[in-house]
Amino acid sequence: MSSSKKLQVGVIGCGGIAQMMHLPFLTKNSDLYEIKSICDLSPKVLKLLGDRYQVPEENRFANYEDLIRGDLDAIFVTSGGDHAAQVFAALKSGKHVFVEKPLCYSLKEADALIELAEQEKLKLMVGYMKRYDPGYLYAKQCMREMGEIRYVQMNTLHPEEEGYLQMHGLIQADDVSESTIQEIRARDQKQILEAIGNISPALQAEYTDVLLGSMVHDINAMRGLLGEPERVLFAEHWPTGEKPGGITTTIQYPGALRVVYTWIFLAKLRDYFQEIAIMSSTNRLRIQFPSPYLKNFPTPVIYQTMKNGTAVEEHVIVSYQEAFEEEIKAFYEYVIKDIKPLTDAVDARKDIRILQDILAAFHPEGLAGEALR
Repeated sequence: MSSSKKLQVGVIGCGGIAQMMHLPFLTKNSDLYEIKSICDLSPKVLKLLGDRYQVPEENRFANYEDLIRGDLDAIFVTSGGDHAAQVFAALKSGKHVFVEKPLCYSLKEADALIELAEQEKLKLMVGYMKRYDPGYLYAKQCMREMGEIRYVQMNTLHPEEEGYLQMHGLIQADDVSESTIQEIRARDQKQILEAIGNISPALQAEYTDVLLGSMVHDINAMRGLLGEPERVLFAEHWPTGEKPGGITTTIQYPGALRVVYTWIFLAKLRDYFQEIAIMSSTNRLRIQFPSPYLKNFPTPVIYQTMKNGTAVEEHVIVSYQEAFEEEIKAFYEYVIKDIKPLTDAVDARKDIRILQDILAAFHPEGLAGEALR
């Protein structure tokens, strides 16, 4: 492929994150991408988005297998839930794939997808936009000056999403049949049981919706800064039975480094807050991510150090460039120039394993499958 090639892409799953981020940024980067086809279970979503993005009616599909058969360079899988089936089918058809997190629900699925992509010599990238955030990347450079990192604290205060979603005028998929929804849930349930066993329904939902649906971003960002941890020392889900509730975990790194991470659902205050705070004996570094539903909001970086015997603090705004846009540019570079992204499928598999270890540390009744190691 020449470096000037425009990728012909199909988009599977046109829900919230596709409407807010992926479809607009694919359109904005029209020198890199052309949206040739879309797929969604909702006839209303297909019609209104197809009209908005000028997708011909014959290229609007309710079944992702029909979309995949088209003459496309790459597939964007941006649906919710377990993505393994769509990604597997896309790779089998010879298409490169960008898939939103999580890659899938189980390590077995991840291994199969990684193997297939390697066999077919295709690119498989997972969407962790925070790894491409300009503020995050600046903070990673700052860490080189910090000496030995001794302690990292991560906190995510997650409110109800509705207050952030309303401003986007999302097209609601309220015309999908109940039988279709139940069919998808049954398919997902099979993978959940294989991954974590027959634990309580509340904790199964925490695994899919909170650990793999939200915390996966933070674990991936942690690994991008610190490398691979040794083990999960402790984890607690509280209050018992509440979904979503709070999750606190302590993660051990080599040497004296420990990471303490809390994710907590605080519904009423519409102020999403996520911070990664990194401490050495000489420096403190804080990365403060905005809500993922706000476009072009910066990620402030706060850096504390000693200068001439005085404690000083720098507050840095690196850029207003949107991380979601940066990651689709990285996917283009991966496909066209073979420049490996920060977040491929091998990387994503490591997140799934750590999150399974966190859930296992709750010691839930019925734990089985991959998480029972």
